[in-house]
Amino acid sequence: MSRLLRLAASLFLLGLAPAGWAAVACSITASPSPFTGVYSSAANLDVPGAFSLNCTRDPTVDGRRADIWIGVNQPATGNSLPRDIGGGSNLSYIIYRRAFGTGVWMNTGSQKPNQSGNAGLVDTIDFGNGTGSTFSGSYDIFVRVPAGQTTVSAGIYVNTAVGVTVKLNDENGGLLTTSTLGFRFSIPKDCRFSSDPTPVAVNYPAFSPTAITGVSNFALTCTQGTTYTIALDRNRSVITTVQLAYDLSLSAATGTGNAVSQPYTVNISVDPGQAGSCSGSTCNGTDTRTITITY
Repeated sequence: MSRLLRLAASLFLLGLAPAGWAAVACSITASPSPFTGVYSSAANLDVPGAFSLNCTRDPTVDGRRADIWIGVNQPATGNSLPRDIGGGSNLSYIIYRRAFGTGVWMNTGSQKPNQSGNAGLVDTIDFGNGTGSTFSGSYDIFVRVPAGQTTVSAGIYVNTAVGVTVKLNDENGGLLTTSTLGFRFSIPKDCRFSSDPTPVAVNYPAFSPTAITGVSNFALTCTQGTTYTIALDRNRSVITTVQLAYDLSLSAATGTGNAVSQPYTVNISVDPGQAGSCSGSTCNGTDTRTITITY
């Protein structure tokens, strides 16, 4: 009879162990919320942040130091953000644990804070000498939008619901709490001269029977999908020092950026039959015009 009682007591004590771990309760928040930044394809956009983990327990139930696992819902290749207006474009980003470019934060596997593998994070939290009831800790977050995404259109890219899970021990442990990460990155519309307009040299003989023409070449690089207009300050002008009138025209007045250099020309045509104004056998004159890009 006494042997059966001892066996029953052992089973009863074993059955209490999971209830002791269940006495741990946690909450987790991220800062900033959301992660924000302005992206240019020429360089990585790196945004630091941190998780704040707060846990409580009843030390009279279980005084052990608990292992806490934190997982983030992303694969090893990272996530992508959709453009919030207009769609049709996605911006890739990666959440890291260890440093920018090191230790992708995933929702599988386990790596300690000082380890650099791609996995969820596992850490032993110390409530204090076995008698403490609260724990507060911080875990760095490193968010990178990689450089080189040249075909992504200008706009705002948003994701407000990347899942975060906190469990006991590992990815298969008891669920303690969940949360989400939010992201809002912008790609502004932008245009620049990737090649400045070239000067035009025109040799005009007095009373030329035909128009004398020339070409100025330039190129623009604008963010993907950015629409723009090209305008001249004048379509007709006069080189006042030699009194020669000429026309100007553009090869195109509108365009849509594709993140690579796009070539254009300004075409020059000096009117035929002009005497000009020159006190010698040859004279020189210049005229400067302005090209305006609006986007």
